[in-house]
Amino acid sequence: MDRSQHKEIENWFISRGVPHFITNYSARTDIWTRALPFLIVAYLAGGLNALNLAEWSLGRNLVAAGLTIASLILGWSVTNLVLQRPFLAVPKEIGKPELVAFVIGPAIPSAVFQQWGDSFQASIEGLAILGVIYVSSSFALGHLLSWALRNSLSQAAMLGRLLARALPLLLLFTTFLFVNAEVWQVAGQLTGLPYLLGVGIFFSLGAAFVLSRIPRSISGLNKFSSWNEVKQIIVGTPAEGLPVPAEGMPPEELSTSEKIDLALVTTFNQSVQITFVAVVLTLFFTLFGFLAISIDTQSAWMMTEKSHVFFTWTLSGRNLVVTESLLRVAGFLGAFIGMYFTVVLATDETYRSEFMEDTSPLAHEALAVRLAYKHSHEA
Repeated sequence: MDRSQHKEIENWFISRGVPHFITNYSARTDIWTRALPFLIVAYLAGGLNALNLAEWSLGRNLVAAGLTIASLILGWSVTNLVLQRPFLAVPKEIGKPELVAFVIGPAIPSAVFQQWGDSFQASIEGLAILGVIYVSSSFALGHLLSWALRNSLSQAAMLGRLLARALPLLLLFTTFLFVNAEVWQVAGQLTGLPYLLGVGIFFSLGAAFVLSRIPRSISGLNKFSSWNEVKQIIVGTPAEGLPVPAEGMPPEELSTSEKIDLALVTTFNQSVQITFVAVVLTLFFTLFGFLAISIDTQSAWMMTEKSHVFFTWTLSGRNLVVTESLLRVAGFLGAFIGMYFTVVLATDETYRSEFMEDTSPLAHEALAVRLAYKHSHEA
C-alpha cells in the first residue's frame, strides 16, 4: 500500500468517526496536532483573562494583552529549541512539553500583575480544555456530529412518524404539569449548579439506558463470512484494490478504543435526534408560557417576587413576558421528555429496525475497510 492510499484511508476513517481504526493511532501525532488551532485560541483566551477592562486603563490592558501574545511566542520558541526543532516551526508532534506550556503559559500574564486567583483559574481552565479537546479530537466528535446531522435529515420522516405516535399522550400529561404550581416552585426556583444537576439527571438516565443496549446494537457488525465478502464490501472505498487473503476467516477482535468508536457511530445519530426533540419541546413550552402565563401568575405559583424578565411584548392589552423562571421550567420539562423519548426509541422495534438498516451497513463497511487496511500493514 503506497503512502497516499494509506493517508486517504486514514482520513476516511476520521470522516466516518472511527479514528481508532488507524494503526498506531497516537495522541502525539494524530490528536494534539489536529487540535493545534483550538489549542492556540484557548491559550490566548486563557491569557487574556488577565485583562480588566472595567478598572484598568487602556495602556495597562494593552500591556497585559501583549504579555499573553509574547508568552505564546516565547513558549512556542523555547519548546522548539529544547526539542531541537526550528525556532518557529509548526510541530508535527505535540507531547508533554508543549502541553505543560499550554497549561502554564496563560497563567503568566495574571501572575505578572499579581492576580493570583486569575492565574490559578487560567491553569485549571487549561487542564479542563485539554481534557475536552483530547476527547473530542480523539474520537472525531466533530465529524460524528456532522454525519449525525446529515443522517438525521434523511431519517426525518421516520422520526416524525414515531413522534406522532409517541408524544401526544405525553404532551397532554406534561402540559398539565407545566401549569402546575408545584412544578414552578421546584424547577422555577432552581438556579446554578443545582438546576444543571437536576436536568443532568434526566440526561444521565437516558444515556445509561442507551449505553446498556450498545452491545446488542453492535453485535454481529464485525462478523464476515469470508475474506471474499470483505473484498466485495470495500469496492468503492479508499481501500479498494488492497490485497486480502484468498481463504480463511477474518479476525473479529476489536480493541477497547475501536469498540468505543463503533458504539459512538451507532448511537450518535440517535443522540442528535433525542436532543432535537428535547429542544423542540422546550421551545414549545417557552412559547406556550409566553402566551398563556402572566408574570403575576408565575410569581403567585412560586410564591416569590417577580422573576427577571428577558423580553416583554404587549398584545391586545396583555403583557406577554419571557422570564428566567419560564425558561427554567421549560428546560426542565424538555429534559424530562428527552429522557422519556430515549426509552421510546430504544424499545420501539419498528424504529430500531429502520434505524439499524441505515446505520449498520455504514459501520459494517468501515469494519471491512479496517480489516483490509490492517492486513496490508501486516503483510
